Amino acid sequence: MNIEFIEALEEMAKDKGIPREDLYAAIRKGLAAAFAEENGLAEDETIDVTIDQHSGDITIRGQRIDLAKFGRIATKKAEETIRQEIVQRRREIVHNLFASRVGEIISGSIHRFEGKGVWVNLGEAEAILPEAERIPGERYHAGERLRAYLVSVEETQGDPRILLSRARKEFVAALMKLEVPEIEEGVLVIRAIAREPGRRSKVAVESLDRNVDPVGTCVGAGGARVRMVTRELSGEKIDLVRWSEDPVQLLKNGLEPASVLSVDFDAERRKARVLVPDDELSLAIGKGGQNVRLTAKLLGIDIDVTSPSESAAAAAAAAPAETPNE
Repeated sequence: MNIEFIEALEEMAKDKGIPREDLYAAIRKGLAAAFAEENGLAEDETIDVTIDQHSGDITIRGQRIDLAKFGRIATKKAEETIRQEIVQRRREIVHNLFASRVGEIISGSIHRFEGKGVWVNLGEAEAILPEAERIPGERYHAGERLRAYLVSVEETQGDPRILLSRARKEFVAALMKLEVPEIEEGVLVIRAIAREPGRRSKVAVESLDRNVDPVGTCVGAGGARVRMVTRELSGEKIDLVRWSEDPVQLLKNGLEPASVLSVDFDAERRKARVLVPDDELSLAIGKGGQNVRLTAKLLGIDIDVTSPSESAAAAAAAAPAETPNE
């Protein structure tokens, strides 16, 4: 009876990925609880339990025990305690496994939908991809493979809450790292990212090797590297920006391909007034203001873009009207 009981538990623990030593710790705790129940002892009383893992012999307080002789209540107490210990240990293992991968891209399959949340099967656990962490316009189907950024793993009363995101800028950075070996190697560094999920991202990159072009390297031969990132992001465009410690130069790089005539930068107020050629004003601003908006977000400043004609018109409108001679 004893050996069959232990073998059944070993098989269950193996299926759940529970280490053998943790299983036997759970069994000892369960048997101690059963023994206390059977003999009217306090649950917190120290009860020594030894188990021969080869023969299945169980000794409690020096007395050899036959599990078949435990009463129904004591047996149920043992089963509940062992199950609770295994479940808790399983949760700890899952938490530690995924907590060590926070900040990485993780793959899974779409398992179910609950409200506006998409649940992803990661194999050892489930993770949630909330509506706020999804790329706008993406559609998901049960069984579909999905890659996402692992944001956090939180302990709860039940299973750990594993949060995924496809909308955060860190997802873009992680994808770039996968596609551009020079980033993984530390030759290139991503300094800043501004993102509008599903539409466009600006990624500022710097090369620590003067012989390596940061933008060209990230783009890849024929645009292959950046195209892989765009494909994973459901068509989101990636603008690669050459990093500069000089905010004015970084601003100019961010507004490319539009050229910049002048920049009036107020560092204290975190504002900049930019003058671009008349025929490049719409190019600098971008569709719906997206280009200048992302550049402003990249630098963390407010940017006002204008052209010589616009400036002249604004100045004329602001000038006091001449009073006619009487």
